[in-house]
Amino acid sequence: MPNEEQQDRIDAYLSGRLADPSAFERELEADPQLRSEMEATRLALQAVEVTEHFNLKDRLRKLEAGLAPPQATPEPAAAPEAPSARVVPLNPRSRSRRWLPYAAAALLLFLAGYFFLRPVPDVPAAYAFSDVAPMDNIAYSVTKSGTGDPRAAAYAAYESGDYAAAARAFEALPEEQETDRFYLAQSLYGQGRYAEAAERFAELSMIAGFKLADEAEYYQAVSELNAGRPADGTAMLRRIANLPDHAMQADAARLLENR
Repeated sequence: MPNEEQQDRIDAYLSGRLADPSAFERELEADPQLRSEMEATRLALQAVEVTEHFNLKDRLRKLEAGLAPPQATPEPAAAPEAPSARVVPLNPRSRSRRWLPYAAAALLLFLAGYFFLRPVPDVPAAYAFSDVAPMDNIAYSVTKSGTGDPRAAAYAAYESGDYAAAARAFEALPEEQETDRFYLAQSLYGQGRYAEAAERFAELSMIAGFKLADEAEYYQAVSELNAGRPADGTAMLRRIANLPDHAMQADAARLLENR
C-alpha cells in the first residue's frame, strides 16, 4: 500500500472517520510497522496540540502586557534596515506528512526539557481514557467502630483514594473474596498499573454468577486502552456497547463517541 494511502487510513482511524475500524485494528495486531506508524502519528498530533496550547498562553501573556499602562522610555536609536527575507514556496505534497516523525521527536524533547525547567502544566494524558475514575465502593460498608477488621481497613484506604495502601491491604486479606479481588484490581487501576489491572479484571469478568462481572469487563477494556493496547480495548468497548443488557453499555457507548 502506498505510504500516502496508509497515512490517510491512520489519520481517519485516529479521528474516528474510518469506515471499517475493526479491519484496521486487525491489521494493527498483525503489522508491527503499521502500529509504529500509528503511534508516531498520534505523538505528532499531540505535539501540535501541545505547541498550540503554549503558543496561545504566550499570546495571552503578551496581550496582558500590552494592556498595561505605558511607561516612558528613551526613544531607541534607529536600527539598520534588515535585509528582506525571501519566501521560498514548498511543494504541498512533499510537506504533507513528512513532518510526522520529526514532530514526534520534537514532542519528546520539548516535554523532557519543559518538565525539568517548568511546573507541570495541564497537558492531556497520552490516552484520553485515563480520566475514567476507579469505581466507588458499593460492596462493603466501612464503619468507624475501630474493630480492627482488616477488610474494613482495606476498603477505608480505597475510599480515601490511597490506592497503594488499599492494594497492599487487599492482597494481605486472609480470606480474599471475589469482590475483594475486584477492588484490588480497581486499586491497581487507580495507581496507573493498567496492565496488571487488565489481567485481574479479565479473570473476574469470566467468573459465572459474579455480580460485578460486567463492570470488570468494562474496566478491563479501559485498562487495555490506558496500557497502550488500543485495538484490544476498543474492540471490547464496541462489544459492550452492542449489548443492551450489559450493565456498562451506556458508559462504553459514551467513551466510543468521545474518542
